[in-house]
Parts: sequence; C-alpha cells; structure tokens
Amino acid sequence: MGLVGLLLMILDPFHIVRNYVIKPIATFGLATVEEYKVRKEKSVNTTKNVFLKLFIVVLVGFSVVWASIFLYLYFYYSYMPSVLHVKDVHLNLRQCHKVESDCEPYPTANVALTNHQRFLMVGQPYKIILNLEMPESEHNGKIGMFTVCGTVKDHGYEEVAKSCRMTMLHYKSNLLKTILTFVFAPLLIFGYREEKQMVSVELFSNFLDDSNHPATNLDIIIHAKDIQLYSAQLHVVANFTGLRYLMFNWPVLSAVIGITTNLFFILIVCILSWYHWDDTEWISDIRERYQQIVQGVSKVSALEETKTLKPIKEGVTSSKDWLVDEE
Repeated sequence: MGLVGLLLMILDPFHIVRNYVIKPIATFGLATVEEYKVRKEKSVNTTKNVFLKLFIVVLVGFSVVWASIFLYLYFYYSYMPSVLHVKDVHLNLRQCHKVESDCEPYPTANVALTNHQRFLMVGQPYKIILNLEMPESEHNGKIGMFTVCGTVKDHGYEEVAKSCRMTMLHYKSNLLKTILTFVFAPLLIFGYREEKQMVSVELFSNFLDDSNHPATNLDIIIHAKDIQLYSAQLHVVANFTGLRYLMFNWPVLSAVIGITTNLFFILIVCILSWYHWDDTEWISDIRERYQQIVQGVSKVSALEETKTLKPIKEGVTSSKDWLVDEE
C-alpha cells in the first residue's frame, strides 16, 4: 500500500485522477453491486411469495373442488334409491286341510322383501312385476287366462296393499309354431333355445311405501291348479319422476350442474370469509368491547367490596365509641 500511495503521489500530486476518475468509478461499481444484491434478494423474496401464494391457491382450489364433488355424491346416494330389486320366487302348492272348505291347492309363495331394514324409499313410486317363465306346452295353452294375486304385508303380517291381474301365454298358431320349429331346429336340438315364454305380470303400477307400515313381505298366489312353470322372479322397479328422472337418465349433465352449483356457493362463502378476515377492524372492536366489559366487571366488584367494607368499619367505630362511653 505504501508503494501504491507513493506512485499515486508522484503521478497524481493534485488528486485529480483519484477524485474525478478512480473514486467515481469505485463508487459506481459498489453501487451497482449493492443494487444487484438488493434486486437479487427482492427477486428471491418475490419468487418465494409467488410460489407460496400459488401453493395456497392450488390447495384451496383443490379442496373446494373436492368438497363440491363430495357434497354432490352424498346428495346423490342419499336422494336416489336403488333402481331395481330382484327377488327369486319359490312357488309351492298350498296345503289344504279338510276343515277349510274354500281352500284350493294353488301355487303360492311368500317373498321376504327385507331383513329388518327399510326396503323401499318412502314417497318413491315403484312398479312390482312378476316374471313367469312358462313352457309353450299344450297344457298351458289349454289353461288359457289365469289370475295372479299379490298381497303386500308389513312386519306384523298386516295387509298393506293387494292387487290381482289376469294374464296368459302369447298365442301362436300351429303354422307359426311349425315355421319357428324348422327355423330354430339346430338351436333347439343343441339346447341353445327352448320353447318357452316369459310372461310379465305387473301387480302394482304405482306402489308407495308407508312409513308407518313399511312393506316387508309379499304373498303371491297363482289361481291355476295345474299350471306349468320353470321359474319365477319378482322385480321391484323404481318409477322415477321429476329430479330423480333427470339425475338417472342424464347423470353426466346433472353431475356437472350439481357440482358447479356447489362450487359456486362454496366459492362465495370462501370469498366472503376472506374479506371478513382480511378486515381486522372488527377484531379491534371486539377487543375494545372485551376490555370495556372487563373494566366494568372490575368496577362492579370494587363497588361491592367497598359496600361490604363500610358496615364493618361502622361496626368498629361504634364499638370504639361504646368503649369510650364506658370509660
């Protein structure tokens, strides 16, 4: 440093170069470096703030979207009942005793609709259909029309509703039977097709379950002694109307509308909450009111203490006066 100072004294005895060249350059360089450091720190802080805000926005948006989806799913599964209930029907011939004069050995069955739980939704209309799988035999053709009755009962085996319907096999002429036999002969031979019909009997078209007497059992009677059947099934189909009809037939559209509606209201609540918590004046008002209440309570307690102390002081002074009088 001594050699550098000596050279500067020799080369620049009047401090012209140092004051007007070196010093401004050094000052400008240091200022540039400091400004770069400040900008770098600001950029780092702003980047952190941007990423933090972006993370918060993504998290809140993700939560809001999933909350709206969950609300719609909860509403859907609580509002929409099961569309179809299928129960196997096992028919048996009624056992008649000699005492019962009106009893006839008709095929009957008791179908348990539920196991101590509600089977049908209250207020929802249902169709109760009995499907009979019958062979296209000459005997069934000779029976012609027959009556099928269904009686809905509650858990106490009390009658809730009853319905009777008439049905029969679909008629086919001998010529049509011959043509169908020749056409489907290979399938009939190898067992891929059978000569049978599925006869559907709609017992109830608009059945409504009662909350006081929920349906638990269904008694079925076929008024035909010698009817031939392969199997029987009971179908309970929900007859949707109104909003349920739209939600069942257009599930995607209803889901979009429902989720969008939930999202709209949740966003309104979030925005109002944000503005409410962002404005801290109400917090200061609450604090001031709380302090006023505390001060008022302390004043009241102080007044009560003074009131309780006054009689004691008066008693002490009176006792002193009594002693003075005695003396």
